[in-house]
Amino acid sequence: MTKVDLNLFTVFEAIYREKSITKAASSLNLSQPAVSHSLAKLRTHFNDKLFVRQGDQMCPTAVANNVIDDVQAALQQLHISLSKAQIFDENTTSRHFKIAFHSTVESSYFPKLTQLILQAAPQVKLTSVRTVRHDLYKKLTNGEIDLAVDVLLPPNPDICHCALEQDKLVVITSKNHQSIKHKLSLPTYLSQKHLLVSSRAQGSSIEDFELGRLGIQREVSLRCQHLFSASQIVANSQMLLTIPQSAARLFSKILPIAIYPLPVKLPAIDIHLYWHKNAEQDPANKWLREKLLLAVNEK
Repeated sequence: MTKVDLNLFTVFEAIYREKSITKAASSLNLSQPAVSHSLAKLRTHFNDKLFVRQGDQMCPTAVANNVIDDVQAALQQLHISLSKAQIFDENTTSRHFKIAFHSTVESSYFPKLTQLILQAAPQVKLTSVRTVRHDLYKKLTNGEIDLAVDVLLPPNPDICHCALEQDKLVVITSKNHQSIKHKLSLPTYLSQKHLLVSSRAQGSSIEDFELGRLGIQREVSLRCQHLFSASQIVANSQMLLTIPQSAARLFSKILPIAIYPLPVKLPAIDIHLYWHKNAEQDPANKWLREKLLLAVNEK
């Protein structure tokens, strides 16, 4: 290790992430020849090409894929160690925080969180990102995201979490829905066309999984990626959307929609906050978690 420049691993991670020497150089504020020179040193150290050009991308070799998780975790731990050595000052910090929100809760949490953070720390940058669930723990580990807000997930010894709140599913329809006026029965619910919000092109939702366990199936005619877009479609159609109650109440203030209880009993939705154990005592991460908890209580 005494013969290896640790900066080389920063270059390695950037090339892996960007899949491009040019983009890696830009993200590191280095020249392209400097990054190419560092890659040459890394290839000598590992006795492997690490990245091979395929079209316009630099694709990792098997060796690179084998070591990337350890490299990213080590760089993240080093970053956290340096952060702990500094006093976190919300008035002067210019940190860029990234939070992965489940699509059904972003509209409920992110606006209030943004308001609180901009009031306390005007120079902070804040990004809400969408990530697939099976990548959530990996991105927390490598520092690609600082926090995640999602439903209750399987336990992981390296990931800390706490409950934010319980929500329940309701059904929203247009106020002018022709078949539903005062009450939504299960037969009516199943006879209608439904809209599903998901970042995936296929696969069932939480509510479809639970309905399936009860031997019930509905007709999903339309899928889209964003909850508000789906609610706008519902407001101007005869379709139904099953949605968390908190989001339904929020959207009902600005859209002509009606809210009905879900006509079948399904488990409540447990919303949790997730962070990596290495960030447990990181002053910046602790501050961000506190702001998010405050946003949940004040929304």
